[in-house]
Amino acid sequence: MKYVQCAMRRNIAGGSVRTTSYIPQEFAKVGRVLRLKDDNVGWVDGWVVECVGDVIVEGDQLPDSHKAIKNHRKSTGDSTPRLHA
Repeated sequence: MKYVQCAMRRNIAGGSVRTTSYIPQEFAKVGRVLRLKDDNVGWVDGWVVECVGDVIVEGDQLPDSHKAIKNHRKSTGDSTPRLHA
């Protein structure tokens, strides 16, 4: 399956929230309303695709965001335990 990075927005009480994610190419159309999976609450309706990227990647080549965050924290010291006074 092919994926495209998209910027999306969802209206909430008092404003809106935005996210960027790789989604299947078939759903990557500006103006399309999607349901995205949230790790904490399950599926969330109302995400509107605002911007579709130019690069198309195969599913096995998707960046691993968890790994990237972990590597960033290690390289910047953000993963170092904090001293509590």
